[in-house]
Formats: sequence, structure tokens, C-alpha cells
Amino acid sequence: MLDENMKVALRSNVCYLATSSKEGVPNVVPVGLVDVLDASTIVVVDVLMNKTRKNLAENENVALAVTDSNRLLGYQFKGKASVVTSGELMSWASEFLKAKYERRRKMLLERLKSETDPEKIAKIKRMAEDERHPKAVVVIKVEEVYRTM
Repeated sequence: MLDENMKVALRSNVCYLATSSKEGVPNVVPVGLVDVLDASTIVVVDVLMNKTRKNLAENENVALAVTDSNRLLGYQFKGKASVVTSGELMSWASEFLKAKYERRRKMLLERLKSETDPEKIAKIKRMAEDERHPKAVVVIKVEEVYRTM
């Protein structure tokens, strides 16, 4: 179901995860900590998703959208999500997050070399120092895929 183009798009772009409460109140959040476990499973590492997690406790239906502007590809994935807070997947999430933060730190420090705006310099420095830990992993079993571009 998830082909190589989809996997690359998910791994290299900001995605948007949509959930809703049991009453149908929607919530959409940008997520960058996304990976693919297998041909029908997407995982999202949770570091700040309180409302999303509350919604998932009430309603397992989700949609995840991604646009890869450089490759002119876009997708929407629909499925059911579960939340994992312990075990092997959490160990994987810690390593995944550590590697992501290291890549981000290098990119930010490189950008810092050419920045002249004091406000942006301060923000980049704060972002480069920020390192969070996973609270959970949202596991999405993909049931439907739609092309959006």
C-alpha cells in the first residue's frame, strides 16, 4: 500500500495529523517526527500532542496529509491509530528522535552562520538547544490512500 514515493514524502516533509473528539470536534497538528514501519503502518513520535492524544483516546480514526513540493507529490492517508507508551517502539522512538535532533541541530547551526537578524539568531540558538523526549508513539494502520497533487 505505501510505496517508495510515499515513504520518502512522509520521512522528509512536515505532515499534518488530523484527529477528532468523540463529538466530532477536529484537531490538526503539524508533525515532523514521522516514519514508516511497513507497507501499511505509519508512526508518529509524540513530544507535544496532548489534544491529539486526548482525541485518540476517544476516537481512533485519523487522517495524515503530506505534500512534497519538490517532487510534486501529495498524499492523504486515512486509518486507525493506537498509542504506544512502552516497549520496543518507545526505545526505537528515543533513538529516532535523537538522530532527528542531531540533524536539525547541524542544519540550524549552519543557518546561524548567515543570519544577521538578532531575533532570528536568538530563536535559532534556542531551537538548536531544544531536545525533547518521546511521550508516546502514535501507530497508524493505513486503510485508505488518496493522491492530493
